[in-house]
Amino acid sequence: MISVSPVMPGCQRSIADAVATAPEGSVINVSSGTYRERLVLRRAVTITAEDGPGTVEIRVDEGSAVALAGGAATISGITIRCADSEQSAVVVGQGRLALTECEIEGASWAAVYAYGSGTLAMRGCQVRNPQGAGVVVTSPDGSSLDDCRLHDLGTSAIVVAEQGRMDVRGGGAERADGNGICLNGQGQATVENFTVSGATKPAVAVEQQAAATLRRVAVRGTDGVGFYLATTESARMEACTVEDAGADGVLIAGATTATLAECEIRRSAKYGIRVTTGSSGLAAECTVSEVTGTGVCIADGATFEFDHLTVSSCTESGVTVRSEAEPRLRRLRVHDCGGVGVEIVDGGRANLENAEIDRSGGAGVLVSGKARARVDGCSVRAAAGAGLAVVQAGQALFEDCDVYGSGEDGAVVGADADVSLTRCRFRSGDAHGIQVAASGRAEITACEFLENDGDGIRVHTENDVLVRRCTARDNGGAGLRQAVASAALNVTDLTSTGNGFPDAHGTASPQGGAPEPGTPSASEQRAARSGPAAKPTTSKPFEELTALVGLDGVKRDVASLVDLNKMAKRRQQAGLSVPPMSRHLVFAGAPGTGKTTVGRLYGAILAELGVLSSGHLVEVARADLVAQIIGGTAIKTTEAFTKALGGVLFIDEAYTLSSQKGGTGPDFGREAIDTLVKLMEDHREEVVVIVAGYSKEMREFMASNPGLESRFNQTIEFANYNAEELVTIVRQQCHRHDYQLDPKAGEVLHEYFERIPKDGTFGNGRTARKTFEAMVARQASRLGTMPHTSTADLTSLLAEDLDFLPA
Repeated sequence: MISVSPVMPGCQRSIADAVATAPEGSVINVSSGTYRERLVLRRAVTITAEDGPGTVEIRVDEGSAVALAGGAATISGITIRCADSEQSAVVVGQGRLALTECEIEGASWAAVYAYGSGTLAMRGCQVRNPQGAGVVVTSPDGSSLDDCRLHDLGTSAIVVAEQGRMDVRGGGAERADGNGICLNGQGQATVENFTVSGATKPAVAVEQQAAATLRRVAVRGTDGVGFYLATTESARMEACTVEDAGADGVLIAGATTATLAECEIRRSAKYGIRVTTGSSGLAAECTVSEVTGTGVCIADGATFEFDHLTVSSCTESGVTVRSEAEPRLRRLRVHDCGGVGVEIVDGGRANLENAEIDRSGGAGVLVSGKARARVDGCSVRAAAGAGLAVVQAGQALFEDCDVYGSGEDGAVVGADADVSLTRCRFRSGDAHGIQVAASGRAEITACEFLENDGDGIRVHTENDVLVRRCTARDNGGAGLRQAVASAALNVTDLTSTGNGFPDAHGTASPQGGAPEPGTPSASEQRAARSGPAAKPTTSKPFEELTALVGLDGVKRDVASLVDLNKMAKRRQQAGLSVPPMSRHLVFAGAPGTGKTTVGRLYGAILAELGVLSSGHLVEVARADLVAQIIGGTAIKTTEAFTKALGGVLFIDEAYTLSSQKGGTGPDFGREAIDTLVKLMEDHREEVVVIVAGYSKEMREFMASNPGLESRFNQTIEFANYNAEELVTIVRQQCHRHDYQLDPKAGEVLHEYFERIPKDGTFGNGRTARKTFEAMVARQASRLGTMPHTSTADLTSLLAEDLDFLPA
């Protein structure tokens, strides 16, 4: 061992002197201090800080601080600083240099540079270079970085270029004014468990003819693209993540062949994943969420395949396919996106298999602009627009699709579009099941159109439309309505039952394409089928109210209140005085009779009338209003009341506020009542307060404070559901969850609901829902013992599934 110390006797005075005299394989121990000298290493030596990392510093102003020109040298625990604006702090042109727990700072284009036949093995090091890159490798002989931290870089943190080869394991790059990792030329790298944060350019860039394998690489808070793959070679990403990218999360371009497995992209801007310019590859088990823009875009001739892709909560479309791209999307899930769920547009072509698209802000699936699509096994739920829309000369084939609860038509066939639908089902839409517009063409085979507010099938075109072996049942309009004169509509084996209007096809429309005189609109058809309690209205909350099971007296009372508010609004608009009226209500009745639901709808109706600014409902109970310290109750009550401003404050079991429960000493419940009475007076036009509970207890509650009776001048009684209504609630649950209630099971349920004690434990609608859930559990147990089950078995609830009911 050779010791280095400027002051200790018997030691070498400089590291360079020690290196010059050291035999091959020597260990050089350096005492603490700063050494202003350049080291040129040509043989195998080990240089280590005697007192540990950070105690020895090599500092130079000109030239490289450390240069390896041969052999295999090791430097451990040394700080290396170089102020030369032209030379790297550490240069390896030949041999292998191992750096362990070193701190390196440069001031030129690169802090550490390996070229020629030189290689690096860095472990636990820190690299800083405000003027340039951190580590640059062009040597093909294989370098490695393990658990290194690179930070405050003027350009890129790690560069692998020309014929360079590098393995990176652990560690990360922070605040790089360029890329976190840049591969170009024919560079190759494997990067594992590495984090890039604060990059200003693509955090990871693979370009030209470079190749990369990236495992568990995390990108956070980059200004630009997260991963930019633009190589003519292959790139693989496994379990990589992107959070808060300022541009695309992953951009694949330049004919790259890329593989993405179990990757996650969150909160990127513009696109989560974008594949373009003829690239190809596979993405499996990936998720994209909260993108400010489109979740996934495949464009410009790309032929990518996605399997088990989940896209959620993007502000625009979930998935976009355009410009001659031809992707295959298998087992796709798109939900809660602000735009279209999946759009294939502008000449794009796509295969979509086994997709689930929920709650899109536009259409569920859109095919437009001469695009083509094949969609097999797709479920579209609660789209704000049409479930399936094919427009502007689009062509699409849909098989085995289920569309439920669309805000517009279940399917739209637009101008010059050509659509084939086979074994598809369109249910409970707010307009028509399917509408074929002028110049559209459609072939509809073995499809079902059920319980839509408008017509089941509506045809406006003179072009060929084939309807065969279809069912249209319980729609608000006609099962099939032809709105223009044409002999091109061919109908065979149509089952049309329970619809609100007779079928009308095979006759001409005098308007030549407009609906026939007297043809009801979808909204009129909704009103026509709502039953005797309904009133003509365009209010969707009112329609929801009238569609509730039972509650006829409640519906009449609420309708009367709505009319009073309408007239008050009209008088105000006409400049007349508005008579004083209290909108606050008492809802009296047993639990499970729909009081909270009616309160929510009442608030929404008043918001539509402009009486309330938002109509939202804030539900509270005693615990949300009452504190156990003096003065705390007023604060809690005021906070809850403030949240409800503009909407409805719904106080469940309000009578508990006057029952002196919840503490000793002062009556905190009465303090809550006094606070409410004052707030209601101060904000009489800004909120509706509904107090709810059992009838007897609510009468006692109203008598407990004189101010309450003056502010709640109307009580609405919620009667218990009768047996028939409870069975109807169970049937609704069955329909909502794709079950069928066997007639015999319906009879058993009716008998049970007739005899069930209507005491304090009876839950009304909750009892019906719990009974349905118990039936489903019994059916699962029954079918679990069967080796084979059909679709009918899976959807049928039988009388034997009610064996848990008491005799």
